[in-house]
Amino acid sequence: MKLSTSKAVILLLGIWILSGCANSYQANAIKTPPTKISANSKFYVTQPKDGVYGNTNYAGSGKMTSAAIAAELSKKGSEVVVAETVETVEQAKQKATTASADYLFVSKILHWEDRATEWSLLSDKITMNYVIYDTHSGEKIASTTASATSGLATFGGDHPQDLVPKTVEDFLKEVMH
Repeated sequence: MKLSTSKAVILLLGIWILSGCANSYQANAIKTPPTKISANSKFYVTQPKDGVYGNTNYAGSGKMTSAAIAAELSKKGSEVVVAETVETVEQAKQKATTASADYLFVSKILHWEDRATEWSLLSDKITMNYVIYDTHSGEKIASTTASATSGLATFGGDHPQDLVPKTVEDFLKEVMH
């Protein structure tokens, strides 16, 4: 079968677009607890500071992150209490204890980059740090740094907050049963 030049270009363009549709995810150095966390546990989820990239402050990104974490924990069957404001770890530990939470889930936005991918061909990117503390002992029992990058063919539908759930899901698969 011989392809005309225009058909070959269309085929190659289609392959390029499809390959650009996939988001990529990576978790580094997942520290897992000695025994996996029960999905029936109660969590207190912190609200991280909003993400910043260059001179751009992504207002509301911290709240979106804590909401995404709470949603993923709820899918597992966990009871979740979400912080209403940004707190220090010490403040969050106290609130987690007051809320009778078994675990404190702390997140930090290390990188948050929202790009007009469909025009610029620059991907949205996030890097997150997740730490789980046992509220009874106060000890750090699980942690990871997770990164995600959007595909190039987003057609305007992806944003950094759309990348958060998968990074949380992958982390929870390793630390919960």
